[in-house]
Amino acid sequence: MALSDEQAKLFAAALYEIRLLLQTYRGDDVGVRLAERLAFALHNDALSVIEGCGEFDVSASRRRIEVAQQVAGGTYADGFDILK
Repeated sequence: MALSDEQAKLFAAALYEIRLLLQTYRGDDVGVRLAERLAFALHNDALSVIEGCGEFDVSASRRRIEVAQQVAGGTYADGFDILK
């Protein structure tokens, strides 16, 4: 099932908003750090979708997710096995 443009833009806008909300977090909660790093890793991809291009390199995104996980010092649950 493919997302409609409107659905994709909604998810992208939500991710970008989460990135903005978490960008100033400086605490030691690993879960919050993971969320902030994940949103930061994908915010340019989200902008691409919001601005109508909608194309980005999924492999490069997954590499940024892996780096974000290392920087945050934790592990994403990834129960759907999509982030890897």
